[in-house]
Amino acid sequence: MGEKHLLKLSGKWIAALIVLALGVTGFSIFLALRPPTSESNQSSSADSTPPPPSTGNDKITALGRLEPGGEVFCVSPPSSAGFSSVIRRWLVKEGDRVKQNQVIAVMDTYDRLYAAGLEAEARVREAQTRLAQVRVGEAKQGDVNAQQAAIQARQAQIGVKEAEINRWAAEVEIAKRDYQRYESLYKSGAISLSDLDQRRLALATASETLKQAQKELEQSVREFQQSQQVRSGLVEVRPVDLQQAEAQVQVELANLQKAKADMETAAVRSPINGQVLKVYAKEGEQAGSAQSAGGSSSQSCSGIAELGRTDQMYAVAEVAEGDVGRVRVGQQATVTSTSPVNPPFTGTLVGTVEQVGLQIRKNDVLNTDPVQDTDTRVVEVKVRLSDSQPVAKLTNLKVLVNIEP
Repeated sequence: MGEKHLLKLSGKWIAALIVLALGVTGFSIFLALRPPTSESNQSSSADSTPPPPSTGNDKITALGRLEPGGEVFCVSPPSSAGFSSVIRRWLVKEGDRVKQNQVIAVMDTYDRLYAAGLEAEARVREAQTRLAQVRVGEAKQGDVNAQQAAIQARQAQIGVKEAEINRWAAEVEIAKRDYQRYESLYKSGAISLSDLDQRRLALATASETLKQAQKELEQSVREFQQSQQVRSGLVEVRPVDLQQAEAQVQVELANLQKAKADMETAAVRSPINGQVLKVYAKEGEQAGSAQSAGGSSSQSCSGIAELGRTDQMYAVAEVAEGDVGRVRVGQQATVTSTSPVNPPFTGTLVGTVEQVGLQIRKNDVLNTDPVQDTDTRVVEVKVRLSDSQPVAKLTNLKVLVNIEP
């Protein structure tokens, strides 16, 4: 009886030992078959873990880009119906400094619109001259009396000339009869040839004097008629004529302003004092032709050129939404290049936070690290650089921005 109970207890211990041995063996096999973990994989796993929330004493680090003050200006010619967008001539090139309102390019309609402007100016001068002529009619009565006296003087002069003509016509008639009589006497041998020549000269002199008197009379008549026309203008000018002339001047001035405005559509002016960053259309090309022809997909400007105030550069940092609450205007920041090899600029640039954005959006500056989040919600923070010269030619360069707490 005792031996049977002992055997039953020994069987239970043996079963328990067998189960324990099988468990240890299975665990050993699992460890043997598990793939080894390398140090580099462990490191990547650690890096991919989101960093703990930053404290108030930590720097705020963010990727960003460089841009000119006031951002980049996309310059375009007028695109409305009737306006050309084909460039005739560039007056600047990439890298040139320009002033506000400076003409940087002219379109192919410039010559035609310039000629129309000159024509409008000529019409204004013509209308103004006509108005001045009409205003002469507002002369004082003394001017009218003086003109009337001139008419009377010329009328008397005509009477004198007519009397002279009548007298010299009689003289010509007398000289002609004398010449005819002396010619008969000469043929009969009663007088000499010299006597006949004297009568011929007298006839010629009288005839020439008569012709001169007739010309003077014609001139006096013309002057008399002109004086009458001037007097008529002085007396007959009506207020309606003056109003019409003044209105015509206003119409021509309005046409001139329109011609000048049309001519402005053929001249592309710089909106700022700055620098030409990029020219997108060549002479003879249409605005936006670089995009329509399959140009660079990074081109966001649909105009003909991009301009910027590169004398003052900014770093636009894309600060994560969780850190933007610690950013304040006036905080100091440093900017460095993200390129470890052959960086576009060397050293560290110093700046001051000037503006904190009001809108949260997705980030534009992407991190090249494949384990980093590429869809981060950020706020743009503008840092005004103390020294812009080293990066004046590096618009849109990706940089690393550290904002001091």
